[in-house]
Amino acid sequence: MNTWLSLLPPLITIAIAVWSKKILPSLLIGLLIGSYLLHPTVTGGFEGAMDQIVKTLTDKGSLQVLLFLYLFSGLIGIIKRSGGIKAFSDKAEKYIKSEKGVFFTLWALIPVTFIDCGFRVVGAGSITRSLAEKHKIAAERLAFMLNNTSSPVVELIPIATTYVGFNVAIITQGLKIAGITTENNSAYTIWLKAIPFEFFSIVVILITFFSVFVQFKKADQKSKALHADKPEMSMNMEDPKPVIKLRVINLIVPMVSVILLSLFFFWFFGKEKSGSASILSAITNTEPNRAMLVALFISIVVTAIFYVFQKYSLKQLTADVISGGNEIMPTLAILAIAWPLAAVSQELGLNALIQQQIGSSLPAWSVPVSVFLLSAAVTYFIGSGWGAASLIMPFAIPLAVSVGAGIPLCVAAVITGGTFGDVTSPVAGMTNMSSNIAHADHTKYVKYAAPYNFTAAGIAAILFVIAGFFQ
Repeated sequence: MNTWLSLLPPLITIAIAVWSKKILPSLLIGLLIGSYLLHPTVTGGFEGAMDQIVKTLTDKGSLQVLLFLYLFSGLIGIIKRSGGIKAFSDKAEKYIKSEKGVFFTLWALIPVTFIDCGFRVVGAGSITRSLAEKHKIAAERLAFMLNNTSSPVVELIPIATTYVGFNVAIITQGLKIAGITTENNSAYTIWLKAIPFEFFSIVVILITFFSVFVQFKKADQKSKALHADKPEMSMNMEDPKPVIKLRVINLIVPMVSVILLSLFFFWFFGKEKSGSASILSAITNTEPNRAMLVALFISIVVTAIFYVFQKYSLKQLTADVISGGNEIMPTLAILAIAWPLAAVSQELGLNALIQQQIGSSLPAWSVPVSVFLLSAAVTYFIGSGWGAASLIMPFAIPLAVSVGAGIPLCVAAVITGGTFGDVTSPVAGMTNMSSNIAHADHTKYVKYAAPYNFTAAGIAAILFVIAGFFQ
């Protein structure tokens, strides 16, 4: 078999995605092309594609990830409807007396909004927007602070977030293509080792924090001059009307439940596997998908009971969980097609091609920075960090293995490159969400954020080169 054909499905997918800005149809076309190359008959492409999708959806690990993401989005849906965010905002207004106080509040909210980047933007944005308007803070600057404390922060937290299941899943896929036999716990351990190397996220968090005190004057003055402009885009990011009495505890109970139960089950399932009661040993040997799913399910039950006692009807609550879960369906569809696409490329000989042809021509030090720049560029153009990571991780890990580069370093490059696109691309969902919740002009917000984010990306690229030499 001509292993060069294995490059066609992912390359065509990336090209169409960059051109169309539509990741889901692009993935489907790539999958059909790959399936046809494997089964070159009239209906072979369609049959092969369906077989791969069904295989993915019936795989225990993949199904756990999809179910976890759906339920997590459902939990966020009922938290919004409970009015806990609005209650917290009303309380905070009594104590915030300055512009810096607004930003410090935004940072202080991380422990109660970190479970998902979308929830972070909507939750923290709902709380701080009225405060920002009161203290005449530029809407573009608020959007920037919201966005750059969302994905970059969430991706560095290895427990109780939507990123856990997703990252473990794509790393597992990459390890399979590289021919490394592994279980989910090994993928999770690799991600833990990768976190210190997620250079863009770390650098942009630092830059964003120090921008509270030191501004790029030209950009900040421009933003303030545009404060009165109306948003160009019309996405509705307002919180839904609360169905029960506003109470701060309606936000705290589900958050504390998710965090504490996740920690407990990470230790509990890891203790069984490792045979050790040590917290560190248990967490590094746990089954993250199983632990997160069980913790989440119990948290939803606890939260539902707590809300029902406040006269949040069970019928309405059930509908809101489903409605919240449906919000993440586009992401689930992306994963359900991206994973089969990676499997098809593997069957076409992608691993052999990387090892025998591409890997032998690249110096090991260049792979991490190359993967970072590729991930950043693809995400910037298609607007989906998860979509880009699903496409690139199956390349990155086999490439790292073939040239002797560090797997955690290359994994970090893919993930943090995607984060650059998520917080910088004009077409990314997170940038649009941030500008809308802050009531900022989207185009001018993107221009305002660009100097900060591109500076962080440049520093990250240099750090990946240095790390590549010393890995």
